[in-house]
Amino acid sequence: MQIKVKDISGKDVKSIELPDSIYGIEMNEHVLHTVVKAYRANRRQGTHATKTRSLVSGGGKKPFKQKGTGGARAGTTRSPLMPGGATLHGPQPRDYTQKVNQKTKQLALKIALSDKARHGKLVVVNDFAVKGYSTKTIIAALTALKSPKALLADVRTDDMLFKSTRNIHGACAKSPVELNVEDLLRHESFIISEAGLSALHKRFED
Repeated sequence: MQIKVKDISGKDVKSIELPDSIYGIEMNEHVLHTVVKAYRANRRQGTHATKTRSLVSGGGKKPFKQKGTGGARAGTTRSPLMPGGATLHGPQPRDYTQKVNQKTKQLALKIALSDKARHGKLVVVNDFAVKGYSTKTIIAALTALKSPKALLADVRTDDMLFKSTRNIHGACAKSPVELNVEDLLRHESFIISEAGLSALHKRFED
């Protein structure tokens, strides 16, 4: 697959070849769903808790006599039927972690990248050319590349690109080694530098 490399002003610079082993994968919604669901589940703390009968205070005294009230017998104020009583079958702390194989994660990432390339939503730039903290520069680049809501990726030793992007609604910048399929699916377009593209491809060599 051939793709044109642009500069941040939107002009074509050259063309490069994308490997079909990464960008020629057919859509598989089941794999995407499995991986994204696992990512979201693994972020859950699972610290929710409600008080059971053993945790509610009180209950040592019989609320009212056994017979003669016309109501059902009761032996404790901790009952879920009583005001201030326990919660029946309420949520308890639990681990929501879902295990997904590394090869499945890589396949999902390839599927997302292939989908972006197939629909013209993958943009490769030669260099983001960010020399300082400037949100205006990134907005101008996104406008020139016709990708207002995009995920940006680059290999950098500074945080200029990331901090210049974080205040733009719908845009985000990440390192290629941190990218996952959920990031790609959340954003309409994916803009990556040539250096970032090389780093991304190395992830699939392991």
